Amino acid sequence: MRQFRELIGAPGMRIPDDALRNLPFYPSMGAQAVKKYFTPKWEEFSSHRELEDVLEASLASAIRASAMQMKVLGEFRTRMQKQRKLVAQASKADKEHKQALEGLQAALDSAQTAYEQMEADLKESDSNLLNLTKQLDNANAAQKVAAEALEAANKEKRRLLEEAKSRDEEISGLKKRLRVI
Repeated sequence: MRQFRELIGAPGMRIPDDALRNLPFYPSMGAQAVKKYFTPKWEEFSSHRELEDVLEASLASAIRASAMQMKVLGEFRTRMQKQRKLVAQASKADKEHKQALEGLQAALDSAQTAYEQMEADLKESDSNLLNLTKQLDNANAAQKVAAEALEAANKEKRRLLEEAKSRDEEISGLKKRLRVI
């Protein structure tokens, strides 16, 4: 009560009720800031009891305002704790995201290496296929040459067979002549 009296200036000061209801009371805000809401009217108080009633009402209003401040401060603390939790969760999610990105980058690097290896294998396979195609073409050419040689040999064989047949006929004819002679 003494601090409040010192803060508002002097005993007997009139404090309007609506000012008390609307005033966010801060004891540390200083006498000047509090005085702008209050108007001293010493002559309106007829007794010491009336002054005490006004001061008690003022103090009760200040206590209510202080309780409201504590409530707001509690809500602020709760919100700050929630904000800290959200920041921690965001930090954790960011860390997990970075790890996932690192894993994805490693997978991409691995896929790139596998692709390059597969490309090299494909080039080697193409080269092998080209060599095999050349070998097949050479084999086909050799087979064609062999077929032509075989056909020529068959012609020669037929010619020789025909020649042998004609000689056999000649020999038979000669034998018949010899028998006749």
